[in-house]
Order: sequence, then C-alpha cells, then structure tokens
Amino acid sequence: MTENTTQAAECLSHLTAELYTGMAMNLMLGDCLERMKEIESGSVDLILTDPPYEISNSGGGMMGKDGRVFIEQVDSMNMCKSNFDVRGFLENVKPLFKKGCYNGLFFCSLKQLHEYLSFAIENKYQYGITMWHKSDPTPLCNNKYLNDIEWCIYIKQSGKHIKGDYSTKSLVYKSATNRVDKKLYGHPTIKPIPLLLKYLTNHTESGDVVFDPFMGSGSTGVACKNTGRKFIGIEKDAGYFEIAKQRLCV
Repeated sequence: MTENTTQAAECLSHLTAELYTGMAMNLMLGDCLERMKEIESGSVDLILTDPPYEISNSGGGMMGKDGRVFIEQVDSMNMCKSNFDVRGFLENVKPLFKKGCYNGLFFCSLKQLHEYLSFAIENKYQYGITMWHKSDPTPLCNNKYLNDIEWCIYIKQSGKHIKGDYSTKSLVYKSATNRVDKKLYGHPTIKPIPLLLKYLTNHTESGDVVFDPFMGSGSTGVACKNTGRKFIGIEKDAGYFEIAKQRLCV
C-alpha cells in the first residue's frame, strides 16, 4: 500500500453520514472498540459481522498452493491464533441496539462457538447456529476433514423476529466461495453477497441500521446498499477501508 493510499484512507476516516442512492453510509477507519464510542446508543437494528477467529497455520500434511496462499494472507492479518476477546466484544455492543434489544449475527470458528453460546445462555437470549457450506473449500491439509463449513451464530432477544420465507430460512446455505470478489478486492475471507442478503432478509427490514465493526472490504455494506438498509462500518486496515469506500460510495 502506498503512502498516498494510506493518507487518502486516513482522510476518509472522517466521513460521517454520507448519502448514496438515498441511503446513509457511515464508514470509519480505526479500532472498532474505540470508534464504536462515536456511535449513538440505541441506534443499531442488527450487527452482522465476521470478527477475527482462530485459523491454525499448522497441522501437518501436505498443503496445496491455494492453501499456502490463504494461510499467508490470514497470517499477515493476524487472524491465526487470534486473541480476540469474544465476551468483551459482545458486552461492548449491548448499548448500541435500539430499545436495548440484542440482535446479532456473528461468523465464528468452531472453537469459539461455546463462547457465543455461553454469552447467549447467560443473558437468556435466543440463539441458533447457521452454516455456510462451501462447495469449493480451500485444501489446507490432507490429513484433516475439509474446511468446507463456516459457522454463523445468531443471538437475539425475544422481541426480534426472524422474517423471510421458506426460501431464506434454511440453516444451511450452500454455494461456492466468492472467488471473483476475493481476487478483485484481495480479502481472504470475503463472503458471498447472496449469503449476506439472506441474513439481512431474515433479520432486518428496509431502512434498518446494520453495523459491521469488522467491515473488511465492505461486502456487508454492499448488501445493505442493494436492499435499502443503512450501514455503519468500521475497519482498522487502511487499505481495505479504501476498497470499501470505493465499493460503497460511488
């Protein structure tokens, strides 16, 4: 990333509520726990995000070229052996929800599932586990099962209903990985837009405010823009912040 790109991204961090195609986009550059303090309490309808989670960069066995490239990318982003504080994060976002009504969808690793579940159970929230079943998973090692499942847990209070219809309510979403956008935007864990649209359909309505504190290259924002949702996104990497801005603000 060039110095000019970094400076441009830093300038863009001061964007507040800019309007594009009639809907608000609020993009912030920096650490999410710090920048979240700038978000008005009781202003968010849904958090849909892909926080850091542990991805092992070892494990033995032969690894294909795609697997090595993937590990190098996530390792450079400090996603391997992450010390992300799940419980602290889930507690910190509580004040943001409208009417104090918790409503979140969180991609996570299998190792982290118990932390999300424990939080939901202790707070007497409703919860469920959904899965993205990838038809073309990255071949990491030949002595383990394929890494073809990504977990996404929803945590909500009883006042929040799951909307959608028969076509959107399957707990398992099957598709190929988003190789086109991954190549175009360079983010190793980018999600398919149709998957994000499914979650927005089931958990929000047009005009609702969706917050992604780990915005990456902005795919959640794109899904919001395409469906008339308002979007707040935070990203600490200046390069990905610039990519998200270009995707969302044109």
